[in-house]
Amino acid sequence: MEKRWKVIELLQTVSDFLKEKGIENPRLNAELLLGKVLGLDRVNLYLAFERPLSVAELNAYRELVRRRAKHEPLQYILEETEFMGLKFTVKPGVLIPRPETELLVEEVLKLKNKFASQPTIVDIGTGSGCIALSLAHYWQEARVFATDLSFEALEIFKINRELNQLNGRVTAVNHDLMDAWPEKIPAKFEILVSNPPYIRFEEIKTLPDEVQKYEPILALTDRADGLSFYRRFFELIQKNIIHPAYMFLEMSGSQPEKIINLAEQAKIGAIEVIEDLNNIKRILKIRVEK
Repeated sequence: MEKRWKVIELLQTVSDFLKEKGIENPRLNAELLLGKVLGLDRVNLYLAFERPLSVAELNAYRELVRRRAKHEPLQYILEETEFMGLKFTVKPGVLIPRPETELLVEEVLKLKNKFASQPTIVDIGTGSGCIALSLAHYWQEARVFATDLSFEALEIFKINRELNQLNGRVTAVNHDLMDAWPEKIPAKFEILVSNPPYIRFEEIKTLPDEVQKYEPILALTDRADGLSFYRRFFELIQKNIIHPAYMFLEMSGSQPEKIINLAEQAKIGAIEVIEDLNNIKRILKIRVEK
């Protein structure tokens, strides 16, 4: 007869196993994965320490632990994460929202008092929708458009739009930034925001397995020098194709100076560089004057 595992002993065993596999915060991972199987948050999991698992529950847990031990991201296994205090569904078709991207949203929200009427915000490469939907949630008057090249990403975006009760507030547009500007989005608007694919293609192989083996390459890199999307943003303004009043772009921590230089050469407005908590130049803010 197979042993009936209790929550407390199973957590310790799995925590040790994940630690051996090089997983950071193994105990937290063990708890969150078991919580998913049992439908319990961490507090109630602790209250159920003596609870034995059924064979079905144990098998389900083993499968999740097996996936995590291969360094599949925890967020993909749980199929959810938090961003700006909101819940988001995440699956392998979209980039996992990062804490540093919250700074991008926070900087945009600082403009709330600058616009008396309903501002239009355009989020390019929306992925899960974490930027666009957070802005719509915290800026009730804003009209938000969210674009993505990937149909798979837009399907996940729509799940998150409904999850956060923003169906009537944010418009999804399938669009490749390198193509003509979409007719559905006005050419003149208040704020352009984007966390574009900015990793150099040659840099991909140096990233942790959790990133390079599981997250969508389309959302990570332009398959070139990591600067293609910045050039395109500046070109669209230089050629008078779009007319945003402000532009907020997240930057690569490995080559922010190159991005800043491109912006300076474009001569499209006043540049401000915002550092993150680690003193890395993370956000490029431009007040467009062209």
